[in-house]
Amino acid sequence: MNPLKTIKVFEYQTLKAFDPKYEDFTDKHLEALEAFHGISDEETFPYYSLIHHGVRFRNHVGVICVGGLTIEVLPKTDDNDTDEDRWQSRLLHMLSRVYKLDVRTPTDAPQDCQSNSPILDLFINKFLNEVDQLLNRGLVRCYHKEDKNLKSLKGKLLIGKHVTANYIHQERFYVRYTTYDQEHVLNRILYQALRIIPRVTSNLSLRGRASSSLFNFPELHEISINEELFKHIEFDRKTEDYREAIKIAQLLLLHYRPKNKSGNYDILALMFDMNKLWEEYVYVILKKQFTKYVVRAQSRHSFWENKIIQPDIVIYDQFGKKPLLIIDTKWKCPTDNKPSDADLKQMFVYHLYWHVSDTVLLYPDTGRQPFSGQFQKTKNQIDFSGLKCHMMYFPIIDI
Repeated sequence: MNPLKTIKVFEYQTLKAFDPKYEDFTDKHLEALEAFHGISDEETFPYYSLIHHGVRFRNHVGVICVGGLTIEVLPKTDDNDTDEDRWQSRLLHMLSRVYKLDVRTPTDAPQDCQSNSPILDLFINKFLNEVDQLLNRGLVRCYHKEDKNLKSLKGKLLIGKHVTANYIHQERFYVRYTTYDQEHVLNRILYQALRIIPRVTSNLSLRGRASSSLFNFPELHEISINEELFKHIEFDRKTEDYREAIKIAQLLLLHYRPKNKSGNYDILALMFDMNKLWEEYVYVILKKQFTKYVVRAQSRHSFWENKIIQPDIVIYDQFGKKPLLIIDTKWKCPTDNKPSDADLKQMFVYHLYWHVSDTVLLYPDTGRQPFSGQFQKTKNQIDFSGLKCHMMYFPIIDI
């Protein structure tokens, strides 16, 4: 398998077939993306919209692998900063912190056999590391019932099925029995994720490791993969070690479409909502740095009837009782360096409901200066001047 060809674009950028700048992107790739888009409607498909002879990306970043081509969709906060390598490095750093990926992991594959998608390879490497640890500890087992036509009587005889199936072969018994094996739903998810890895990466080291893990895995029955399956997974003392591996398996399996469902090519779209990724990145960094405080994400408060308000990050005192600061993360910086009216009204509500004097609108650092403003008195002289909203900027570290 030859190394994947790579195209780098930015969020909200347009990619068209027959564009000389992106000659590796052909009409066949476009047909596959159109078929992939067809699994949903225009309003709910999150990654890109269809345009004439091409696609326009939205606010999701990451990697799309289609027909030997890797499309890396990179974040960007400043229209003047179009350094693709720098933004790829920043994206890798954010993903590594949020998903606990080791960006320093070396590869044993020769340079000409490596994938051109470090984003995808980081996740696959993390997944294989987790699977190897599970195999070394021993896969979890479970009890379950099986119906089979056997040569010996075992368990409960199913009379109806026995008569139908063994009208001629009366030496057999159609039975239901209980077995204790590795056909656990978590093992089956990992097994299916391992099987798609050779189809989505050209990194020989990772493909070899996936094949080795499959060799050491028991051959398991396939399971229907959908979002509901992962919503109902619960981890306990025996299965807690599966959590990280399942998290990445979910990313791979839910975003993979074989060629019979996506045109002539397999597609893997490992894409992330940039607003959500920025929020999670800031949360991870602040939680590590603010060791003397309690940092919580997505605190909820009743607002109106069954409506709730939910700031991105709330910083509490050391006991986790008194809220001290509320932070709302914003990936896109305002063009005029002033917050929108909607954002200010939202922060004002946070002031009132959490009883804090300071709130922060936190943007990625683009070299702008922080700015603070305070809310004013009302006409009937209710004084809100002690409530301040700050515009602040958070650095993104390059790897």
